Amino acid sequence: MQRYEYPLQADSLSFDAELYLPQGADLSESGSVIRSFKCLENGMALLRLSSSASGLFAFLGLVQELPGGSRNDNLAEPLLDCLDEDSGASIGRLNRFIFDHNQSLKCLILEVKPQDQEDPEDYYLARIFAAGMPPMLFIDEGNYRIPTRSGIPLGIAPDLEQPSQSLEWDRGGIVHFHSDIGGIVDMESLHQNLISCQLDSYPEAYHVRLKS
Repeated sequence: MQRYEYPLQADSLSFDAELYLPQGADLSESGSVIRSFKCLENGMALLRLSSSASGLFAFLGLVQELPGGSRNDNLAEPLLDCLDEDSGASIGRLNRFIFDHNQSLKCLILEVKPQDQEDPEDYYLARIFAAGMPPMLFIDEGNYRIPTRSGIPLGIAPDLEQPSQSLEWDRGGIVHFHSDIGGIVDMESLHQNLISCQLDSYPEAYHVRLKS
């Protein structure tokens, strides 16, 4: 597993990012944008992370074939090109693109914009779009909760809408989200390993860990 650390700044908002990627995963940096993708056993994993005066934007996705369909591993770059700093519009573009290519896309987008903040000394306000991804954990002082619900994957219908959800992200707290992990029986053990960042047992998944 490859580990990358990035201190990120979004105007006056600061974050520490840790990315855990499977061995051999492609990663590129262009300005303030980090992109990665890799073919995994259960699909094509995609990641995009950016920070600027407009805010922090994090995307993680997994492209899979539809039931009865065939897998297409050639969509990584054009899918990542659908993303920008308008998360709502990005979700719409992703859905139309993946529908047109007869695939499904599990994904999560997290955004934190400076203009949305009310009391940034104590907490950040974040918006999250979740479509079929495993639950995102919010970790604080060794405890965790699951603050959002995940809707259905993109690509099921051309006009599928994914409403955003809000998160009050207490300063010092960590959000951890990841791509699918197969063969998990004991979810509580998985969550405890994610809390303590013991990820060696899950080397085929992408993990994004952000601290405010």
